[in-house]
Amino acid sequence: MRKTLLADRVFIGADVSKGWIDIADTQGHKARVANEYGAIDAAFVGAWSQCANLVCEATGGYERTLMRVAIDRGLPLRRVHPNRARAFGQATSRLAKTDALDAQMLARFAAFTLNEPPAPLPSQAAQALADMVSRLTQLSDLRQSESCRAQQAAGAAIRKSIDAVLKVLERQIEAMQQAIDAFIAQDPALSQNAAILRSCKGVGPKSAQAILAMLPEIGQLNRRKIAALVGVAPITKASGSSINHASIAGGRKALRDILFMAALTASKHNPVFKSFYERLRANGKPHKLALIAVLRKLVITLNAMISSRQTFRMALT
Repeated sequence: MRKTLLADRVFIGADVSKGWIDIADTQGHKARVANEYGAIDAAFVGAWSQCANLVCEATGGYERTLMRVAIDRGLPLRRVHPNRARAFGQATSRLAKTDALDAQMLARFAAFTLNEPPAPLPSQAAQALADMVSRLTQLSDLRQSESCRAQQAAGAAIRKSIDAVLKVLERQIEAMQQAIDAFIAQDPALSQNAAILRSCKGVGPKSAQAILAMLPEIGQLNRRKIAALVGVAPITKASGSSINHASIAGGRKALRDILFMAALTASKHNPVFKSFYERLRANGKPHKLALIAVLRKLVITLNAMISSRQTFRMALT
């Protein structure tokens, strides 16, 4: 049997907008469909149902219907950062930008990234949890902003207004947190994963819910990929005789900030991570560098725990 050539395979790009999706493949076929489940599902029939790779940009939510279709149909969907897609377009001298042209560019990018394993798509439960945690973060940020304004309020009327808003925000935050707790408790997979994560001293309820919401890939990737996804994998930069120290970059900063506090707690109260931190400090590592190493070890350990379905044990570290 003749081996399938790269030119024979179907690579698809999908440029997602609020109301519609422009779809194109590397063989010249294209379509525009409504950003609705039925219309998208009907588009992925025939040759498109057997595509080798499908790429869309992360749009902040508009791609969720496409994600559901991809999960239901088993399509190899890969979400990429818009900056990366645009850099690819510029590198291939594709400077014009329309929805149709972007879809064609993403199709070529799909062929270019064929050998990159796509990150697992979040389940509907994981996405719903992420939405609620995101809303909780928004409410907490609003409370922080109002609290700062209260400290500088010039008159009684302004302070009264701010106090009223703060009371509403407190009630909303409490209600949203209760909704998150109930959602996790009623979902068997989420509740089991939360219990596994919480078994590691240093990982509190807020850290556990952040991991479940912001890192749905946990337990499905190897140690290097999960560390890179969080943004705690060391990146070495060397050119000629110039060699710089390795540093961390990229990843999911909001999650990394939360887990940094978990790593700080673990470095003080979890015997395994405490001894690891103290050993690094004894070897001359600066405090922050040692904490980043603890954070990386914590992420890798939690990933192994979820993967093996085991609670925290010395053997896992």
